[in-house]
Amino acid sequence: MIPLILSVALVANPSIVPSALRVAPAAATASAPAPAPLLQGVTVTLECTAKASGKVEACRVMDETHPGLGFGEAAVALMNGAEVEPGPRDVQFARTIVFTP
Repeated sequence: MIPLILSVALVANPSIVPSALRVAPAAATASAPAPAPLLQGVTVTLECTAKASGKVEACRVMDETHPGLGFGEAAVALMNGAEVEPGPRDVQFARTIVFTP
């Protein structure tokens, strides 16, 4: 019964609560999420084989500036199946692809 009377008294007159026990209402902040950083200077270096027929195949990623974001796979997809000038034999070559925003 005493807790009930005490709680009613506190609700009816909150000024009797010591200031150390009062909780200030949280200020509402409407902060938008921070924008994603702009990726600049994204490069992928590939090693590929140019067949004697001129068809490019067997590309693999040698190096990329931002691994895990899909740029390596995109570069491989761009180069595999591309065509270069036909030559007398198969040739391995390296190519660096630069992605710009």
